[in-house]
Amino acid sequence: MIAGLVAALALPAGTITAMQGSASAQEAQPLQYVALGDSVAAGIGAGSPTANSVDGCWADASHTVRVTNSRLAYPRRVASALGAQLDFRAFCGANVRLTRTQQAQTLNAGTDLVTVQVGANDFGYADVLSFCYLWNPPRTSDCNRRINEIANKFATELPGRLNQLYRTIKKKAPNAKVVVVGYPQIVKPQSTLFCYGDGALPTSTHQALNRAGNALNSVLAARAAAHGFTFVDPRPSFQGHEVCGDPEWVNGVSSPKVESFHPNATGQEALGWLVWQAVKP
Repeated sequence: MIAGLVAALALPAGTITAMQGSASAQEAQPLQYVALGDSVAAGIGAGSPTANSVDGCWADASHTVRVTNSRLAYPRRVASALGAQLDFRAFCGANVRLTRTQQAQTLNAGTDLVTVQVGANDFGYADVLSFCYLWNPPRTSDCNRRINEIANKFATELPGRLNQLYRTIKKKAPNAKVVVVGYPQIVKPQSTLFCYGDGALPTSTHQALNRAGNALNSVLAARAAAHGFTFVDPRPSFQGHEVCGDPEWVNGVSSPKVESFHPNATGQEALGWLVWQAVKP
């Protein structure tokens, strides 16, 4: 599967052309596609920023430079392949509540396709990553404890929040195909010697981060199934392409900091391909 994906990624223009061809029958009436979610859905970390995001993250502590959505984000790739009209609502910093109360309000009975990728921001995951980068070591045990606490909240508190969001999507867009997009693992199972892109985190922290990622994706998959939605799991395709992978599809520690541990341009293309497989005609 990965080999086939890599081959497709090597010819992005041809891939998009081929995908567009299969969507030509819909040109007269473009699909109405709404993309909901957080910074991963917004393409933060892939480069090629566009106009200001609706809301969300800032690139600096003084809040003068806003982090902007990327032209290379997977929703744009999927929309191009489908010949769809994209309402790109995802923004950096979104959590489940903001996705439900702000982004999802644009949905209506004419919406044909919804992708939603959210949940990672609900319990301070980014703050914990920053703490671990700054203090791990010597405070490895504190870092791992905080990650484990978030993993527990993913399992116990996130399902109820997602149920509210998914009910809202179903109510506002009753005719839409809804695709819930999961998250790739950001680090390899073990630390890599002489690779510092992951902040030189020890293996125990790699394992804690992957447990948290698995907990998050398990909840997303279960809630998607319960609501009759399609779940796209990026983890198998991203295996070996985490931070310090060969090649990396996920950024390591970056500047601005918000781009750290987010899919890069190749990672966004991979996400686009995986979502396309779930929605192609």
